[in-house]
Amino acid sequence: MRMIPVIFLLAVALCACGEKQNVKDTVFAPALQAKDKARAVEDKLKEGAEKHREALKKSEQGGGTD
Repeated sequence: MRMIPVIFLLAVALCACGEKQNVKDTVFAPALQAKDKARAVEDKLKEGAEKHREALKKSEQGGGTD
């Protein structure tokens, strides 16, 4: 019964030592692409929000219109 954890740890160690594959060549490629697209959209939203904040700040301070 004590051998089961030892065998499990040995199997995990051997699996971790396998050759590293490019993740984009695996079944996870669609998920990675979706995550990349989501990050790009998030970055654009952050940029838009920052521009909006700056414009709002200028209008509150009585700055000129663009």
